Amino acid sequence: MLHDNIETASQELLLELLDHRLKSWSNDDVTLAVQRDLPSLKWRIKYARKDLVRLSHRDATREVEKAQMLAGMEPQPSNPDEVLEALKLIPDLFSNANTRDWCGSILRFGQKETMARFNQSPRQFANKLVKVCKYARSHRQTKKPSSNAKELHILSEWDSIMADPDTSDNDIQAFINSHQDFIDEVIDDPQVAYQSHLIKDFAHAGKDKYILVNLMAKREQELDRRKIDNE
Repeated sequence: MLHDNIETASQELLLELLDHRLKSWSNDDVTLAVQRDLPSLKWRIKYARKDLVRLSHRDATREVEKAQMLAGMEPQPSNPDEVLEALKLIPDLFSNANTRDWCGSILRFGQKETMARFNQSPRQFANKLVKVCKYARSHRQTKKPSSNAKELHILSEWDSIMADPDTSDNDIQAFINSHQDFIDEVIDDPQVAYQSHLIKDFAHAGKDKYILVNLMAKREQELDRRKIDNE
């Protein structure tokens, strides 16, 4: 219904079940329900699916004005200066190359072509738009030098955690919780299979855990190059 592939849909449904409909169940309760094919488990699965659809529609409704605004920003021959000005702001606002390309595509080509170029469903486009708007609002009044300084501080904290041999998955989860907006932007990358799972449950994020480490290292290298270019 939400136009996700089966792997993503299964993951989202499982997370919704664990976080809400089965939150009060013990492992034994779940095992017994699966073994006996109990109706109580079936209806929880059914309504967890309904919850996901309802939440998706609610989020889409909340962001519809933003989506219409950005999606309607087709290049207009009568007003090219505004598009050019917006395009100039993108590199300073977004450090993630994929996000920069995505925003640039909206400004140049609009929503439909951007969805085709980035192989996005309507839901994926809406979710991306929510994240981009949230990040842009929180950073639009931040000057580039201070923004870089903030990122450097976060990355320095990350380096310290990674250098400590006693660091646990719980320590990394605490770091993610403290800097969720930053991590959200870093993992906005096609390499990460399940972004929401990585944010919520680092310990059980599988290979996405190691992709996060690589993306953080890449982010630090990009920031170092930017510093050199500005000197």
